[in-house]
Amino acid sequence: MLSTVITALGNLLSKFFDWKKSETEHKLETDIISDKKDYKKAVDIAEKIIDIAEKYKQEMSMAHRLKFSHLVQDFKKYN
Repeated sequence: MLSTVITALGNLLSKFFDWKKSETEHKLETDIISDKKDYKKAVDIAEKIIDIAEKYKQEMSMAHRLKFSHLVQDFKKYN
């Protein structure tokens, strides 16, 4: 009788820790998915900013125009 209770308690603790480990793994997956969605929103906003800045490119100084072009190229390369 006592051995059955001890075995059941051991199984209960084992399942609890398995559940906790699984919950932690799922939280990490959820965080990654959330971060990816935030990244996508940030990229969309950056693309809109670039589109607006392109309209004013001719009004920039030559140094700013070159720097802007370089940054846009880098952005598109890594995006």
